[in-house]
Amino acid sequence: MDLIIIFLSGLFTALGPCVITILPIALTYTFGVSKNRFDGLIISITFVLGFALLFSLMGALSSYIGNILSLYYLKYIAAFITIFFGIILLLGGNLKFTFRSSKIGLERFINKIKEDIPMGYKVILSFIIGIVYGFSANVCADPVLASILSYTATKGDVIFGFISLFVYSIGFGIPIILLSIISVESKMLIMEKIGKRGNIINKLSGALLILLGFYIFVS
Repeated sequence: MDLIIIFLSGLFTALGPCVITILPIALTYTFGVSKNRFDGLIISITFVLGFALLFSLMGALSSYIGNILSLYYLKYIAAFITIFFGIILLLGGNLKFTFRSSKIGLERFINKIKEDIPMGYKVILSFIIGIVYGFSANVCADPVLASILSYTATKGDVIFGFISLFVYSIGFGIPIILLSIISVESKMLIMEKIGKRGNIINKLSGALLILLGFYIFVS
């Protein structure tokens, strides 16, 4: 039950208004360095695995800290934090984040990788860039991520913390993988439709967090 909610939270976070503003940066890279759809699939998967490692380590760390603290009231604190952030999102609150980059510089970088670097190196580079993207995406994912990390801390189980944030990352990464292997026209149309429904997605994320908060409270 909890892993399903965490997965859906990751998916809705990736489709939220804030992440959508930096998603084109990821897609410009994963789509740009790919010579065909198969390349796009492999590169986007390794890209997702990059930030999945970052998030998963954060989950393991939060569980480790929770295990050290062993606070009796920790789960109630986590439940309060999760419900609080859920209410904020449900009422239309949203963190704003601006990601700026040189479009010309990015295009030159992509063109060089596409032409001069073997596929094996692209995979390794994609993994590293995925980790960097994870730090940027964190700013947008703060309410949801903070709530899930609070929950994993209550478990005090490092393995559960790692798995929970990996599941969250897969939900977060699915849109990147799917959008990396479709045509540019379809990609733009889908992102435009997602952008118009940003508030609805935020509310769904808020409702999921509130549900997770009550689940933490009664578990």
